[in-house]
Amino acid sequence: MPVSQHLARLLLIFALLFIASPTFYVANGAPVKLTAEDLKDGVAELEDEAWAYRFGDDGRWAAKDYDDTTWATSGFDEAVSSRGVSPDGARWDGVAWFRVRLDVDENLANQPLALRVQHWGASEIYIDGKLIRRFGEIRSEGDTEYNPRSIPVAFVFTEGGSHTLAIRYSYKAARDSTSGVGRWLMHAKMLPGFYAFIQPAGQATESYGRRILYSRGNRLFVGILVALALLHFLLYLYYRRERANLFYSIFAFSLAITLPLNNLFNGDDPFGARTAIIAAICFVSTLFAFACGFVSLLAFLYVAFDVPFGKRFRALFLLWLAAMIIGVIYVREYITLYVFCFCLALTLIEAAVIMVRALIRRRDGAWIIMAGLSLFAFGMCVTLSRELIVYRIPSALRLVVDIFILLAVPIAVSVFLARNFARTNLNLEAQLGQVKDLSARQLELERERAELKIKHEQTRLENERRAQELEEARQLQLSMLPAKLPNLPNLEIAVYMKPASEVGGDYYDFHLAPDGTLTVIIGDATGHGLKAGTVVTATKSLFNAFADEPDIITFFRTASRALKAMNLRGLFMAMTMIKIKDGTLSISAAGMPPMLVFRHATNTVEEVALNGMPLGSVLTFPYKQRTLELSTGDAVMLMSDGFPERFNPQDEMIDYDQAKTILAGVAHESPQAIINHFVQVGDSWAQDRVQDDDVTFVVLKVTVENKAEAMELPER
Repeated sequence: MPVSQHLARLLLIFALLFIASPTFYVANGAPVKLTAEDLKDGVAELEDEAWAYRFGDDGRWAAKDYDDTTWATSGFDEAVSSRGVSPDGARWDGVAWFRVRLDVDENLANQPLALRVQHWGASEIYIDGKLIRRFGEIRSEGDTEYNPRSIPVAFVFTEGGSHTLAIRYSYKAARDSTSGVGRWLMHAKMLPGFYAFIQPAGQATESYGRRILYSRGNRLFVGILVALALLHFLLYLYYRRERANLFYSIFAFSLAITLPLNNLFNGDDPFGARTAIIAAICFVSTLFAFACGFVSLLAFLYVAFDVPFGKRFRALFLLWLAAMIIGVIYVREYITLYVFCFCLALTLIEAAVIMVRALIRRRDGAWIIMAGLSLFAFGMCVTLSRELIVYRIPSALRLVVDIFILLAVPIAVSVFLARNFARTNLNLEAQLGQVKDLSARQLELERERAELKIKHEQTRLENERRAQELEEARQLQLSMLPAKLPNLPNLEIAVYMKPASEVGGDYYDFHLAPDGTLTVIIGDATGHGLKAGTVVTATKSLFNAFADEPDIITFFRTASRALKAMNLRGLFMAMTMIKIKDGTLSISAAGMPPMLVFRHATNTVEEVALNGMPLGSVLTFPYKQRTLELSTGDAVMLMSDGFPERFNPQDEMIDYDQAKTILAGVAHESPQAIINHFVQVGDSWAQDRVQDDDVTFVVLKVTVENKAEAMELPER
């Protein structure tokens, strides 16, 4: 979905977001005829009246020839109403089956098709009794929800004629819609039911790909807004008298996070919201960001144009606060729409009054912000007209509209603040120029020349001394790395590290506990050189002291407190730690690249990504831990970011997806062969370009039996 549509719906037409989730109101009828003519426009919707449904759960209901003539044929909306009772008295317990019969044209036989489904909860899709796809997991003790958001489900009818599509659907989160979470989800319009249609497989894949591309394209706008927010927040920190920078940074950041929050709400992001509860929370968070952004923008205008914070601002602030409270309670009900639109209208009126007064008084730079607001209004008008009067606009115009909506006001405000800052500096420079004395300056230049000669000699001697110290530090750092690799039955290990400078910031280590638990860490300290070596030294000591700690999260918190207490001034240690015992691997990460796991059984590569702040940065960060089982032939690769972020002469990175592809191609080899291949690929990619960052690999592979002695590492 384009960025402009996201912001338009969030800013002025919340009503488009308050439309209820697609829900079936079913009635059984004749079989649905599916012909090539139906698919000529790309979509064949499965009409509501074609379905039959039944509450409960029985695997026999997926069968092609099951007799469903006694099933309910209407009133599904009543069956999942606030009372949760179906017309025949059955109690809605969160699970139901749906069936539709299809009469398929012979011309569609063996043609690749795709079924696309949208729903909250979990589902299983069957064609002629054969399971073709699961979304989430339906369990008696609680579902694992997954919102498919129209992910194409490919299938083929091997022959024409009669076929049966059955969907096992569960939405236990809304089982009780009269109280608690269920009632809250009803307020959020996260209703039970689903929407389904059939497309040619190629068109479905193309359509879904465009949707994902639009979602990922939003990241550019988010990055720009976050950069602006950070820049002006730092300006405020260094010059706190200029409060306009503070309010503007809050506005820009609030505007930035509405996009990823909205992506999470819609489930468009690969790591987006997959459950109704998370989606509803994301929507409420979007409302919070929306409210904070407009209050901060209004506060910026007050400060920038010297308007006192009077009763009107306090009243608007309290109205927005009440709107946020209502949004938490009623989520996507119409009362939330009305309150937010009312607050928005009052805020825009107040902003317009401030700007008109500033223009009348000829306040310096007021026209810049007014121009930004005008471009924003133009973009909103184009988008609103497109939403209300459905028509297509050229891609170039859509991009311009997106830029106007998201960046017109932020850029205008940034130009306004930068212009004021530049004019202040120009005035200061002019005053300094008047007090300079040419004769004194000449004497100063002569003195500087003499000092430069002395400094040149001192620099030469200092460089020689530092070169010696760096070599000593390099030898010290290498001595901290393990001299031998652990020897365990059924586990083969190989390592590799190449620093980008004399003293690198990467680090790896092993610890074998008496009970057979193998602990492996790989870390990446901030930067290179002596400072990074200091962090590595401290981390080595912490690992030696606390490696026996069974809980990785406890170790992270202990190490983070210790590094923080050392007051290293912005030096941190990113780290991944795994513990392996009896084929079970536990992992947690603090700011490191994802772990790659090759599954021998399926010949696929899994990416295990756990987000976390580097050690020594945030004391109370809620690190996450995952556990997975390893089988014979599985391979685990840990790496620093030096490999996937290695540049070639064209400033292109290898990237993480390419790393997964490389591992899939060589994972059947030994760990050392795997590493050798990665090193060769990295050197070929970089060509003659100097290595930008330290490169470190740790590869572990589950084997049938490993009788080798503990292998000594080659001299570095």
